[in-house]
Amino acid sequence: MKSVLVIAMLFAMVWLTGCAQFQNAYPELTETQAALVQGCQRLGMISETANADHLSAYMARKAMENKARERAFQMGATHIVWLHSTETSAALQAYRCEKKKAED
Repeated sequence: MKSVLVIAMLFAMVWLTGCAQFQNAYPELTETQAALVQGCQRLGMISETANADHLSAYMARKAMENKARERAFQMGATHIVWLHSTETSAALQAYRCEKKKAED
């Protein structure tokens, strides 16, 4: 009985850890299209590759995309445009857009 409980707890921990990959870790970043950020400052392109150490290809892809988002956030980006995202690689363009002030 004890071994079943230990296995169940390990499974739950792995499952919960995996679910953390699905959350949007950077809600400050807006994912948009290139046409909508024409008046913004372009900060640069970011590319990442997937790490094969994950339990599934899906989790590896989500971790790779989150790492690219993290790098964009660290650059001061407010918006990102995905150039491509496959199972093994992803690239995005980072932009900083000024907030429009409300007119009186």
